[in-house]
This record gives sequence, structure tokens and C-alpha cells, in this order.
Amino acid sequence: MKQLVKNILVLAAMALLSSSAFAQISFTDDFESYVTPPDGEAIGGGWTAFANVFAGFPACDPYLYGYGPFATPNSNSAFSGIVIGSSGQALNVFSNYDDDQHANGNCLETSVFQERVFTAADAGSYTFRFRTEVPGPLGDGVNTFGFIKLLNPDTGFSLDLFEQVSTISGGDKTITVNLDATADGKILQWGFSTVASNYLPSGRFYDNVSFALAPVVPPIDPNLEGVPIPLWAFIGMMGLIGLIGGSKLRSRRKA
Repeated sequence: MKQLVKNILVLAAMALLSSSAFAQISFTDDFESYVTPPDGEAIGGGWTAFANVFAGFPACDPYLYGYGPFATPNSNSAFSGIVIGSSGQALNVFSNYDDDQHANGNCLETSVFQERVFTAADAGSYTFRFRTEVPGPLGDGVNTFGFIKLLNPDTGFSLDLFEQVSTISGGDKTITVNLDATADGKILQWGFSTVASNYLPSGRFYDNVSFALAPVVPPIDPNLEGVPIPLWAFIGMMGLIGLIGGSKLRSRRKA
């Protein structure tokens, strides 16, 4: 019985200590700790900015050039700024109005994001969650969205993955992606983009941001009732039952 209990507890520990349980990427930001810096200085927090310029708006084709990356600024006119939202501080993301391509009628895609070099140990299913607030209507043809990107540095930073969710409307948004060991060494990004021109309104507030492993929920058997129990919880429960059973057996032997 002692050996059985030990085996069950070992299995439970292995389930809890699996590589997916200890993947390295777990990010959250509610922007409450930010001390608003002077205009133009970086907001901090590891946020990065980049801009792509395309000919013509709203067609945005062909691609002309890009500039960045650089530390995301706190600004009223370029990329982003710390603002007060409905539940405290938030991140306002908008176009770069300091770029004269607005006056030329060209298309600017400005992005504010977090970036990591992905490793095989990070493999798993990840969910990017955030809340969008709408400070005002967007200009005609302006687009805003949250995204997850995976760039390959071995092929000129080509996009191996690009998932997005619209932020034209407000509310809670999510994107879930499966990233396996083949992504090792590639550049993972998650964040927010704005596509705009002609100095049109483009701002969206973002708050309660997280990027972490998606919760694992076993499939529900339609023939069973109740809430499904995760595998790790089931194994742990079996270990506890075995431990209780072993304790009772020892008590009987002493009696």
C-alpha cells in the first residue's frame, strides 16, 4: 500500500511539473503602477513600438518602408500614452501623427507590443486577453486590432503566424494560439495595432492585459453530468484517496 501511494503521488507531481505547467511566458499589465513620464519619454514596462508605411489609404499597398523598434513613448501625438480609463490607468494606442505621411495620404500601421524570443520549453497553448475601451469613433477607413505574431529571423523576419481580433468595438477580447517546439528561436509578439492616415481619429484604450497559458479543460462527455475535472486535479485527488486509505490500513494493523 505504501508503494502504491508513493507511485500515485509521483504521478501527480509529474503532471504538475510538466513542461507546459512551467512554460516561461506569463505576462500581465494593468498599467496602474505606471508613473506617467514627461511627453515623449518611454512609458516603460517593456512596451515596444514600430511603424510600417504603405502607399495610399485605405488600400495600404504597396509597402514602402518601416521604422523602429524603439521604446514606446508617452505622447499625445505619437503611438501611445498613459491615460485614465473607466477603471483606472490604461494604455491609449493610436497613430503616429508626428509622421508627415499622414499629410501625404499614405497609410501608417503603428504597433505597440511586447516581444520575447520563443524557446522550445515555452511550447503550449497561449491566450492573449485584454479589455478595449472606446474613447470616441474612429475615422473613416481607420482600423484597430489586437494581435499575436510569430516572426522568423532566419527568413528576413517573415510572418509565420499572425492572428488578430478587432478592437473597433469595446469589451473583453481574446486570441488563443498553439505554439509548439518548431517555434524555437522565433520572435513572439503580442500587442495592438492601428492603421490610419489623413490625421483621422484612431485611439483605443487597452487595460487588464495578459498573455499566458490557456487553461486546459478536458472534453465533456455528453453522457455524463456535472463539471469536468482537470487531469492534474484527478490525479491529485486519487493520491489523496490513496494516502487516506493507507493511513486507515496502518491504524487497523496497530489495533
